[in-house]
Amino acid sequence: MSKETATSTVDDVESQAIIDATLTTEEQKTTKEEAVEFLKEIQGSAGQISEIVMEEENLVTEFFSSLLKILKPFGKTLEISVSSLPEIYNERVGKSYLHFNGELVLVYKNGEIEILNLEDQKNHEILVEITGEIMQKLKLVINSYKSKIEKRVKFLMPITKELQKVAKVFSEE
Repeated sequence: MSKETATSTVDDVESQAIIDATLTTEEQKTTKEEAVEFLKEIQGSAGQISEIVMEEENLVTEFFSSLLKILKPFGKTLEISVSSLPEIYNERVGKSYLHFNGELVLVYKNGEIEILNLEDQKNHEILVEITGEIMQKLKLVINSYKSKIEKRVKFLMPITKELQKVAKVFSEE
């Protein structure tokens, strides 16, 4: 009896190992279902990526359209400090300028010039990195312009009032 028990125990262990190594039909279905579900998730994410990329393209286009409207009257380009550029440019670039049409002009220390269109998707990361500085420069440009206008108004206001008084004398005759 103990011989049979020993034999049946060995058989059970061997059977157990064989069963664990072979997928049952239900386990195969689960694996297939998991794979299909995984692919559906990937497809959903790919669709979302497509939508987000289109939204990013629209936002970048609007960003530069607005920048153009703000800077065009001033005829300005914005000097962008090299330190705000991605690190790969820090050693090689001497100066950089953002044109209001979305072009970043890089002037290398060796005299070479490179123009990057920040509206191109491959350059959006650079745009994101320099946006903080762009906003600071816009603030400076607008505040400077405002200050110039205020000085002109302060200068012209008393002169215009006195001129109006003189004109009133001539209009009474």
